[in-house]
Amino acid sequence: MKKTRRQGFLFFLTLVMVVGGLGFLLYPTASDLWNRYRNSKLVGAYTQAVQSLPPDTNKALWDQARDYNEKHRTNTIVDAFKEEEEYVLTAPYDKLLNPTGDNIMGTIEIPKIHVKLPIFHGVGEDALQRGAGHLEGTSLPIGGPSTHSVISAHRGLPSAVLFTDLDQMAQGDLFFLHILDQVFAYKVVDIQTVLPHQSEGLAIQEGRDLCTLLTCTPYGVNSHRLLVVGERTTYHPEEAPPVEEKDVAVLDTVISNWQITLGGFILLLFFLFGLWISQRRKKGKEESNNAGPKEKE
Repeated sequence: MKKTRRQGFLFFLTLVMVVGGLGFLLYPTASDLWNRYRNSKLVGAYTQAVQSLPPDTNKALWDQARDYNEKHRTNTIVDAFKEEEEYVLTAPYDKLLNPTGDNIMGTIEIPKIHVKLPIFHGVGEDALQRGAGHLEGTSLPIGGPSTHSVISAHRGLPSAVLFTDLDQMAQGDLFFLHILDQVFAYKVVDIQTVLPHQSEGLAIQEGRDLCTLLTCTPYGVNSHRLLVVGERTTYHPEEAPPVEEKDVAVLDTVISNWQITLGGFILLLFFLFGLWISQRRKKGKEESNNAGPKEKE
């Protein structure tokens, strides 16, 4: 009996170790998948909200954003990754380009590195843990001459990929900003690696329409900042293939049909438990048969 209990404990301990090891190995992939699923829902909700905006509301949002950029002709730069106890958005910035009231001002798509993220107001840690953030103090990302907006995101988070592959971008690559009901195309014209305090490359340049993607570098060290500078170009829809996320679509189907998924998981647990019981009974009979002749002796 003691031997059987010891074997059962060892089996349980082995099972826990295997499940824990698989969980450790699969966590980054599973977490990133969940983050992208959540972001796809945010992007979908934003798109739907924009499509349902009354024309006068849509016009007012554009007018307010353009007026803001007109009054802010010089970018005020802070380090996007400076750790602060609490990041508080200022007024009226927090109300601009905020049609859904959840601080999402648009979305960014980078086909080259398969990125599709919501753009949040500001670079607070809550925003940067989920998607991209617009660097407050820079031009709003609505295009126009003498503007320079800065979009920032993390690299190397264990829970999300985000801008991890931004170093794969090259001059001539395109990225796209979806702001309200318009799409802005930017072509990469310069790539720089600078120290956190070297912000000259983020300044507004007279007459130019710029947008810079900002993240930390080198990967895992984060001592410098990688700037991928894009200049506005004509938007051609055929040059902007949508970032398809088939695995996110599969996860959406699984979650939508959670009853079937849960039922299948429970059946699998019952099957494994039944298999374990069957093996224990079989082993018990074999031990009993082996012990019989010895008792007769």
